[in-house]
Amino acid sequence: MELKSIFAPLWKWRWIILAAGVIAGLISFLISLQQPPQYLSRTTLIIGQSINNPNPSSSQFFLEQQLAAIYADMGTREPVRRGTMDALGLDWLPPYTVRALPETQLIEISVTDSDPNRARAVAAELADQLIKSAPTSISSDQQDRQKFIDDQLNTLQTDIEATKNEIDQKKLEMGSLSSASQISNLEQQIFSLGNKLSTLQDTYASLLSTTSKGALNSLTIVEPAEVPHKSISPSRLVTSGLAALVGFLLAAIGIFLLEWLDQTINIPEEAAKILGVKQLGEIPRIPKEENALSYVNDQPFSPITDAFRSLRNNLEFADVGKSVKTILVTSPGVSEGKTTVSMNLALALAKANKRVILIDADFYQSVIRQKFKLTKEIGLSDLLLSSNESISKHLVSLFNGQLYLLPAGKTPPNPSELLNSDSANRVIELLRNAADVVIIDGPPFITSDSFVLAAKADAVLVVVSPGRSRRDILSTANEQLKMAKAKVIGFVMNGSAKRSAYYNYYQKPNHTPIKGQRTANIIKNSVDQSPKKAADQTKKVL
Repeated sequence: MELKSIFAPLWKWRWIILAAGVIAGLISFLISLQQPPQYLSRTTLIIGQSINNPNPSSSQFFLEQQLAAIYADMGTREPVRRGTMDALGLDWLPPYTVRALPETQLIEISVTDSDPNRARAVAAELADQLIKSAPTSISSDQQDRQKFIDDQLNTLQTDIEATKNEIDQKKLEMGSLSSASQISNLEQQIFSLGNKLSTLQDTYASLLSTTSKGALNSLTIVEPAEVPHKSISPSRLVTSGLAALVGFLLAAIGIFLLEWLDQTINIPEEAAKILGVKQLGEIPRIPKEENALSYVNDQPFSPITDAFRSLRNNLEFADVGKSVKTILVTSPGVSEGKTTVSMNLALALAKANKRVILIDADFYQSVIRQKFKLTKEIGLSDLLLSSNESISKHLVSLFNGQLYLLPAGKTPPNPSELLNSDSANRVIELLRNAADVVIIDGPPFITSDSFVLAAKADAVLVVVSPGRSRRDILSTANEQLKMAKAKVIGFVMNGSAKRSAYYNYYQKPNHTPIKGQRTANIIKNSVDQSPKKAADQTKKVL
């Protein structure tokens, strides 16, 4: 039940949610058709030479990682951008990123462009511009000097290797000597060669420190930029699907938000949860061209009329007409169809051989007085103001005597006090003994009169209109009904939307109203008698 209440708004607005997703996906697909494919070219650089060092220190790694972050920031600065544009002859650059890979000495440059060749050229030139910004990079006038130093380093490297080989050879010869003088002479030679080797190594290290080889603050390309051959643009179907999903989600969230802000009741489960009683009926929306107050009498073979019969049957299962004889019909607010339900329910009961009296107890806004154009403004209020008034002369016969109506009469200055008086108890008791069922069309819950009448009636039938009745008003009214110890017998959903085919009727045959004027006259005569005589007279009617 709870899950149904949660997902009910989604089902109610399912077509809007579906349309939002489809429109979002379609728009995304059309936009993607206008966009050219995108290509990604990437190049990677490394800081320092510790990767080639067999025994690197942790301090070297840390320093090189810090330098990588600095160079990555420099790659986004204007000097590097301007240098790249000048070198390539461009007045703009495609989108690119320069980032230091976490916890490494690597710097990655990525360029995205619709032209794959331009993407590769920009990535390569950005790498060159970063290398030029390093202090180990050399200018053209320093290249000759650097070549000389490289040659010297190569010579020293050859001498060092030759000296090492000579020392190893001397050590092998020492094992074959037996003369002390020869061994001493060979040791002196080895010692001299060792001094020579140290001198060569110191010289090599000194020259090497003046070059970029082995420098910590140097940049080297480890992954050159290449021309991409495959587009990185996501699939149009994937993009459209994601857009449709986002559209679905946004529409669903919007629906949930609107439903949360909307305090009106839309499904029966909401009313049942608040009132704690069952739904006794669901009345479809009556077409505007029909007379709603006489619908059951005018359209006896309509499915809507059958809905009123179902309501009548469900009420009869609750002993209506036996232990339950007075029913207050009310609603949370105005214009929710309580009078329509009251009148048509009374007609449905009357057509089932029930003697029914309908009391119009809404002093503030009597729909019955307006619809039936009652010229005499006399009725319930007059009976409550004067205990000597005859009830029978205030009853109005409706629908060829099928039922009797006690109009509201003039609006009294103190309606709530009058309804709570002994006179009201007397009138209700007389009518209760004169008829099988007394339907009280009461005011809505927004007035205190409805709670006074609820305490006097045997049962209360609440009319809930989807999209009109408010949850907060119904919840507050339910608490007041509990304090008044009123018995809520159930609720009816009035004005539910149905498909147009629902209103197709069978051909209406000729029919005659059940219980004619004779039955109505017996009811009218019995209300002026004592309760005992009225009850005896009631037994003789059917």
